[in-house]
Amino acid sequence: MKAIPFKKASGPENLTIEEWVEPRIEPHQILIQVRAFGVNFADIFARKGEYGDAPRFPFVPGYEVSGVVSKVGDKVTKFRVGDEVIALTRFGGYAEYAVADARATVIKPESLSFVDGASIPVNFLTAYHALFETGTFVKDAKVLIHAGAGGVGLAAIQLAKERGAVVFATAGSESKLNLLREYAVDYPINYRTHDYEQEILSLTRGEKLDIVLDSVGGSYFKKDLNLLRSHGRVVAYGASAFTDRSIFRLPTILPQLFSMLTLSMVDLMSQSHGFYGVNMLRVAEENPALLQSEFVKVMELFAAKKIQSVVSQQLSWRKIKDAHEALEGRQSTGKIVMVVD
Repeated sequence: MKAIPFKKASGPENLTIEEWVEPRIEPHQILIQVRAFGVNFADIFARKGEYGDAPRFPFVPGYEVSGVVSKVGDKVTKFRVGDEVIALTRFGGYAEYAVADARATVIKPESLSFVDGASIPVNFLTAYHALFETGTFVKDAKVLIHAGAGGVGLAAIQLAKERGAVVFATAGSESKLNLLREYAVDYPINYRTHDYEQEILSLTRGEKLDIVLDSVGGSYFKKDLNLLRSHGRVVAYGASAFTDRSIFRLPTILPQLFSMLTLSMVDLMSQSHGFYGVNMLRVAEENPALLQSEFVKVMELFAAKKIQSVVSQQLSWRKIKDAHEALEGRQSTGKIVMVVD
């Protein structure tokens, strides 16, 4: 089969389609003929050799696919060859064939294209888990979503609004702020021109928030905690502040790292604040029943047309270099999906 492997830590210029060994499946797994796959920020870290969960080089990356079931393991009863499915994968998605655990797979609704399907697992499962499983979501919750115009951000905005939340979201350009307005964000905030902490406290007249979803990290975390009410929670699922770890960035990275390391457990306890980290690969491995339950609930919302996919670009997988450059350079909004053609 053909695949796009990461052979060594490098830039996107080395990404090419090559011949690769077709993977084998275990009894609880299925083999999927991939029609489309999503590109995620974790792929950037993995390509650079900075993602701890990644296999040793060389390996095929990719966390989510949509396609057609090609083989089923001996213990799989829910899927048959020929089924059109959407799946969360533990790497291996940048390929013509990918392996997925049957418990991390759902049938693709006929109303969704393969491109739409491939955009769902990482973004919407992360957002759902962060808001409703680890977050402190209550009726009329006030929620701040950083990187609101990104894939997880737009998913989280839809899920929060569907539950009746008041949503604050940050972005770094007027075009991205306009996108947030299209998604009915109550308070879009330009983090480049405004101190988001002071802006939110001004907008709410000092009232604090229930949940902050943070994919940035660094110095954001302490400001996030300052915005929480008692029993509120910061949910972190990324650290894009550290995407560029070159020696030239050290003067700006070190203060952010120091800010993260000096988070105080005493302060968390005294203020009754929560801080929670989310890694959906860990959830998939160690609590597959929870992952499956969340996946079903997300797909029910899609079936009811209460939420929609957030695909901003669909490209031939031959343009994987362009996709990585756009994502790493923060030039994209929503989700970039690659079509295996």
